[in-house]
Amino acid sequence: MEARAAPDSRLDGTVLAVRDLVTVYPTRLGVVPAVDHVGFELRAGEILGIVGDSGSGKTTLARSLLGLVAAPGRIVGGEILLHGRNLLEFTPEEMRRVRGTEIAMIFQNPIRSFHPGFTIGRQLTEAVTRHQRVSRRDARHKAIEALTWVGMPEPAVRMKDHPHQFSGGMLQRVMIAMSLLNEPAVLVADEPTTALDVTIQAQILELVQKLAVDRGLGVILVTHNLGMVASICDRVMVMYAGQVVEEASVDDVFAHPAHPYTVGLLDSQPDRATGARLEAMAGGSPKMTALPPGCRFEPRCAYAEPACSQPPDLWNLRKGQTARCWVSRRHGKLPALPDSGPSTGAGTG
Repeated sequence: MEARAAPDSRLDGTVLAVRDLVTVYPTRLGVVPAVDHVGFELRAGEILGIVGDSGSGKTTLARSLLGLVAAPGRIVGGEILLHGRNLLEFTPEEMRRVRGTEIAMIFQNPIRSFHPGFTIGRQLTEAVTRHQRVSRRDARHKAIEALTWVGMPEPAVRMKDHPHQFSGGMLQRVMIAMSLLNEPAVLVADEPTTALDVTIQAQILELVQKLAVDRGLGVILVTHNLGMVASICDRVMVMYAGQVVEEASVDDVFAHPAHPYTVGLLDSQPDRATGARLEAMAGGSPKMTALPPGCRFEPRCAYAEPACSQPPDLWNLRKGQTARCWVSRRHGKLPALPDSGPSTGAGTG
């Protein structure tokens, strides 16, 4: 079956547009809305950070984009438009053609993404021949070239090695090389530096940023690390209990956070300059099978007011910044709390 043809037009450089996406997990206690009516756009060369605590829905969102939601989870609504084509209308065979060629993913644990019994060279070469009509010789050349892109020393020699012969940082570079072999338009990186030390983390992030700029890749970086977001992202989307609660440029989010949960995330980050005591958020995330009837953050929010008993929409506060908060909507921003200075998350990371 032939893959669906992409339209010729491109609107404002947008490579990916997600609209009203809903992904759920049925459980014996009820249906969990892991991704609840999420929407955003990604442009060529842009890096979008998606942040939130465990259970916020960010990894489920990332896997939804590639059609990799594990059963019994399923996507039940919305659109995922890659160059104008709705991936949710694709057959499984069409998705296999798109996955790895037009949209690719870097997973958290690189060692689990490679077969331990085959050399890296064989696995990279097969990643090319599976999607392109090229000889194995040409595929091998592409694989060596990709390893060169990601800074692998002696790439032709390392092609003969097995996964266990690489350090964590080098194996993550191999995974990035594999994701680039078929020149995708979108790269989804799910906690790509979790198992790496700080120095290697910085090298991997620098590499991802360089690829976005040099190759015009649209990159989605899924992470809980706001320092990482501040260092390489253009925009940030904050998720809480399956919903987007704030989206803005990185500068706006760090200077003028508009949702109380974002403020809590910023205040909980260590300040290396002052060594100031961390501010922990009160309470905990709600049970996804028993969500609050109004704002999902209201039970633990210092700004809560009577209006918060009703579900807020995601409102535009200023150009390029949206927030799902009644208080921010009324004031145009989050006001200072009584008996406290303005909470902006300044000094984080």
